[in-house]
Amino acid sequence: MSITITGQPGRRIAVAGDITKTLRVPYDAVEERFLLAASDGSLIEGRLEAEEDRFDFRVVVDGAGFSRIGPGKLTLDWAVEWVAIAPYDAGALPERAPMPLPLFDSLPG
Repeated sequence: MSITITGQPGRRIAVAGDITKTLRVPYDAVEERFLLAASDGSLIEGRLEAEEDRFDFRVVVDGAGFSRIGPGKLTLDWAVEWVAIAPYDAGALPERAPMPLPLFDSLPG
């Protein structure tokens, strides 16, 4: 199945689908961002515009499922078993580096 994450008033997000829960956003007035992790391997950055009670989502790491982003919501199409929310910390994000090309010495010539 899937889950849909939508922003809610009062610095909360609603998770609906395989998991149904309302989560309080760990809001930091300086950073204005938070991280969501899902059991499919997805890592999502959420941004809260506090004055407008508006949420934006961005997929940082693609998990096994398909991610669809709409205005103020995100859908993960996969059998998600759990989600976790945490304050934003850039040190928690993976560093992306180009992968070296494999060497084909073992192939017959």
